[in-house]
Amino acid sequence: MSTIKLELENKKDIVLFQFLYSQNQHLGWPRSNRLNPKEITIYTTDDLMESNRKILVQINKHVKLKAVTL
Repeated sequence: MSTIKLELENKKDIVLFQFLYSQNQHLGWPRSNRLNPKEITIYTTDDLMESNRKILVQINKHVKLKAVTL
């Protein structure tokens, strides 16, 4: 299983991120960090990594993200 770690610029955008990512929920399982609400980890599979990257580029137009690890 692969993981993608993201950091939101503004923690208030977490709901918007979750909504936008849920439109493509077949790509992975996003989880936010309770101790650091700006951090999101997406659990996915190796074959869906490229699709996740494409979707995250689109989401980044609405919610400012910073990739910590891909």
